[in-house]
Amino acid sequence: MSAGRCLHLLQTNATHASRVLKESHSLVRAGCARAASVVAKWDPGLNEREQIAPGIELTRVKLATLGLPRKLPWQAVKEVEWHSKVVRLARGLNPSVVVCHSIRPLRAAVAIKRATGASLLYDAHELETECTQPRGLLRRLDKVMERRLIRHCDAVVCVGDLIADWYAREYRIARPAVVRNIPDSRIGTGAGDPPALRERFNVPENALLFIYSGGLFPGRRVEQMLRVFPRLGTSRQIIFMGYGPLEQAVRTSSATCRNVHFLPAVPAPEVIRFAARCDVGVVGVENVCLSNYYSLPNKLFEYLLAGVPILAPDFPEMRGVVARHECGWLVPEGDEAWLGAIRDLSPEGVHRAGERARMAAALYSWANEEQVFLKAYRQAMESRRA
Repeated sequence: MSAGRCLHLLQTNATHASRVLKESHSLVRAGCARAASVVAKWDPGLNEREQIAPGIELTRVKLATLGLPRKLPWQAVKEVEWHSKVVRLARGLNPSVVVCHSIRPLRAAVAIKRATGASLLYDAHELETECTQPRGLLRRLDKVMERRLIRHCDAVVCVGDLIADWYAREYRIARPAVVRNIPDSRIGTGAGDPPALRERFNVPENALLFIYSGGLFPGRRVEQMLRVFPRLGTSRQIIFMGYGPLEQAVRTSSATCRNVHFLPAVPAPEVIRFAARCDVGVVGVENVCLSNYYSLPNKLFEYLLAGVPILAPDFPEMRGVVARHECGWLVPEGDEAWLGAIRDLSPEGVHRAGERARMAAALYSWANEEQVFLKAYRQAMESRRA
């Protein structure tokens, strides 16, 4: 089967779609796709069309119903409009493979498969039906829809072994391939001089500097760190680098606490460069849902590639990396446990764990993960042709 166009379907605005970008680069580079189109949702202030890389274009679908409330009846109206516009757009693009990145676009992805004859690859970024949102009827509807539509997919991939096991067990399907969310260093890690974070925030030379990189959302340990660090004094300092609804809480704390600092989110290729200027990386996931408990976040790998040891919750997938390589510390739940773990770190211990983090980083690369993804992509193509 000759290489055609790959169509990625998202129901976000694609401003932070690093996995989609990695996969698109891999497909074009390997000759599995001649071009990649990303279809996402438009939000105010964003471009409707962008050329985000050679051979990779982005189209954001603008909805007339965008301003409607986010409750179930109105949400259904928006879904209908988005579905019809996306299927119409896809007919014009005539993709050979559709890659769907979450549950909500899956119905449109199946419709595009039927309308164009494309193959369908489902790339589940998390255990979406076991997240904190949505709740109630919406969550039950999502699970019913995923259970039904996943059988129309020609291949399925997910981001961790425990999630793959869950899908195989829950839906009685073949175990999905596991493609971990490791950064692609070949896309670049930013240019210019390293950021002088210690100087910028007046961090004392003998202080340990921690970084939290990612979404500033509830359930991500942000509020806990804002309780813990003010109790530690200036010998332990933290930079929150990200965006989200808890940004104002971080800014308020940074204005009153000498050891709490805020940086706006930087482009994904820049994260590793900024993290490398710190001493310890904090993985911000709380055990508020099964998806979090089973997670293996990309931030963990970003810290490893930055040569920074990891402070992470003692969850099974993260334990498999941190404990195996002795490249950080696993902490039980609770403020006092995290307070004690951070307070008891020594510069010598951080240095040793950093050396092991740099050694472990050599074992984790997108170059390895992309081979699994490309195999699943080709499997989808072959399955559809058969």
